[in-house]
Formats: sequence, structure tokens, C-alpha cells
Amino acid sequence: MKAMDKSIKGYSAPEGSTAISEVRRMLRDGTHAEHVRLNQHGLLRGITKSGYPLSMYQQVLAAYFHFYGAIEAAIDRSLIEQGVAFSYEPRRKLPWIKDDLSYFEINPEDEIYRPNSPIALPGSLNLGQLVGVLYTIEGSSLGGQVISQHLETHMGLTPEKGARFFYGYGRRIPEFWSQFQEFMDDTLTHDEMKNDATNTAKSTFVMMESILDDYLDRHAN
Repeated sequence: MKAMDKSIKGYSAPEGSTAISEVRRMLRDGTHAEHVRLNQHGLLRGITKSGYPLSMYQQVLAAYFHFYGAIEAAIDRSLIEQGVAFSYEPRRKLPWIKDDLSYFEINPEDEIYRPNSPIALPGSLNLGQLVGVLYTIEGSSLGGQVISQHLETHMGLTPEKGARFFYGYGRRIPEFWSQFQEFMDDTLTHDEMKNDATNTAKSTFVMMESILDDYLDRHAN
């Protein structure tokens, strides 16, 4: 892939996207196995297909509500502690998920939508680890573009009607990815930081998978 990672098969890079950098290629290659496994998860595998159950989609939203609530709190703490001049505010995913859940009149704090185990995150992230977390969740916006199109086609869901999270940055995705890639390139300047970023990105993918496992089990039951 010469421009943007193919988070979901069939994704094509938007016009104006930037060429992939060496740092981004390192993170992409280093997390490939975890990324593929997440995309093939039982709750996500059929999300672009006709007949995907609405109840499954709602479980995904509930799982992501709790995941992003924890992960964005960790990002906020780390940006302050590290004194990083990077604005996460326009990139927040949790308000989008809240909008989607509200559309379905779902309270994610209800017992049936809460995770069975607390989501454990490190109290503090160093700069390399912070980039690794951000890489993982910003990468979700790429595949989200494809998912958003299928949600509208097969389920009639739109950014205003239950699919705000997967719509993500919409037409602004090249701009947001260009800014984030520049931040990654400028930040990961030596091997230790690159290793921290790669290892943390891998563990974040695994964490997402583990949370989805919880919600898949309850959907099956």
C-alpha cells in the first residue's frame, strides 16, 4: 500500500492522502498480525455484509464506548504529563459513539452493556507508548470509512442515524492523517521510542480484541 493502510479489504486511499513514511511503515508492519486478527473478529467480520445483525452492531458500539472512554482518558493524561503540542480534541471518538448509542436509546452503563472486567490501562504512558496508542485508534478511522459506506447501504445508518463513529473524519481524513503522520515522524526519533510505540500499538490491538471477545460471548448467549 503506497498511501494509507488497508484497515478493511477494499479500502482505497482518499484523494490527496500523503505517501506512507518510514515510521508509519514500521508501525504498520510491526502490528500486521494483531491488526488482521482484530479485523477478523467475530463481531466485526461481517460488518460490511448484508444481513449483519443490528444487535451485533450495537454490541460493538457498547464495547467501543468503554474502550474509548478508558483509552482517551489515558491519552489526555499523557499529553499533559509529556507536554506534547498535539491537539487530540478534534479527534475524540467517544462523543461520536455516545451519539450513536443515543440514537438507539442504549445506555452503555446499563449492566447488560458494561464489560465483565475492568479495562486495565497503564497509569502513565511515555512518549513512544503514547504514539503507539494513537496510531492504533487513528488507524481505525481508515477502515471506518469503508464500514460507514456499508452501514448506510445495508442498514440505512448514517452519521446522523447511528453511524457517526465509523464515519469518523469523513472527507477530512487526508488532512487528519497528514497531520498525524507528521507528528509520528517528528516524535519517534530513536529506536527505543520506536520499539515502545510498536509494542504499545500491538498491545492496544490485543486489548480491543479482548474487549470484543467479552461482548461476542454475551451476544452468543
